[in-house]
Amino acid sequence: MQLREATETDVPALAALYADAVRALGPKHYSPEQVEAWAVFAQEERFRVFVLQPHTLVAEDETGPVGFAGLKPDGHVTALYVRPDRMRQGVASILLRALLDHATEHGIGRLYTEASEFSRPVFERFGFVLDEIERVERRGAWFERYRMVRNASTS
Repeated sequence: MQLREATETDVPALAALYADAVRALGPKHYSPEQVEAWAVFAQEERFRVFVLQPHTLVAEDETGPVGFAGLKPDGHVTALYVRPDRMRQGVASILLRALLDHATEHGIGRLYTEASEFSRPVFERFGFVLDEIERVERRGAWFERYRMVRNASTS
C-alpha cells in the first residue's frame, strides 16, 4: 500500500469509496434516513471541494484507492474513510499517522475533528479527546457527532 496526495481524477473513486463506507458501517449506529442523508453527500459538487481543498492523502494498493484522509492548515481533520473490504486492516491508522506527521512537519500544533460513532475509537487511539458532543442536521436528518481535539504534546 502506498500513500499519495489526492488529485482531481481521484474524486469519482473517492466519492464511491465514501458512500460505500457510510452505507457499510452506518447502519450499525444510525437510522436508514441518517445513513442516506450522510452518503448522498458524495454525489454533491461540494464533495470535490471536500477532497481537494484540504491536504488529502489517498491510500491505494493494486486494487485502487482503499482509503483517504484530509487535513486543513488550521488543524481540522476533515475526512478519514476506508473502503469497506479494507476496514479493520490498519488503513485508517496509517492515514491518520501520516496526517499527524504532516501536521508536525508544518507546525500545526492542535488538531480537531468531528468524529462519527464508528470513527471515534481510531481518533482516541491517536490521542484525540472528546471536546463536546454536537447535534447537526444534514438533509433533514439529525446526527450526534463527537468534536475531538488533539494537542501537539500528545504522542
